[in-house]
Amino acid sequence: MIEQEIFPTLILEDNLDLNVKAMNDYAYETRKKGHIRDNSNIGGQHPINVDLEEPVLQPLIKYITKMSYVYSKKLLIDKKYVLAIVSMWFIINNHRDYIILHTHPGAYLSGVFYSRASVGCGKLVFKNPNPRLESYWRPKYFRTNTPCNDAVSYVKPQTNGIIMFPSWLEHYVEHNENKEDRIAWSFNLELTQEDK
Repeated sequence: MIEQEIFPTLILEDNLDLNVKAMNDYAYETRKKGHIRDNSNIGGQHPINVDLEEPVLQPLIKYITKMSYVYSKKLLIDKKYVLAIVSMWFIINNHRDYIILHTHPGAYLSGVFYSRASVGCGKLVFKNPNPRLESYWRPKYFRTNTPCNDAVSYVKPQTNGIIMFPSWLEHYVEHNENKEDRIAWSFNLELTQEDK
């Protein structure tokens, strides 16, 4: 008997040791200059894309680039292509704020880094990409959830935690039940052809 899992979805997670105080200070200072409301962000605020040359963001950008190499290697992406960060923005979610189900159209990979995430700030929830799963395989049929039968997968945000995932993967963020702000830095990467 041959056992195999088909159509897996790769998600990378890690814990960093960045200067989150400096990042949070930058986010609050930038917010004072004005912000726009995002369609997927209910109650929270974020500015138009941050400057990728901003010094306080360079350690994070360096690590995202390193992480993208790992992802590329795992997917066996042709060496003539590279993943490059094309946009980054922060989201400050206050008490009871949340983010609705969405994807990141036009990007190849997306991710989030948490510079402030306290217990109860709301889990990041990935939806199983099989749209018919719950119609056929109802949760009551299973003793426990597994990657093969689960309709959603949860990630508990933590300060200095980073997650990278395919941009097509639907996801949302639960209500922030903590009185402390949740501060997340979202980013998109695109696949570009390496210059010869």
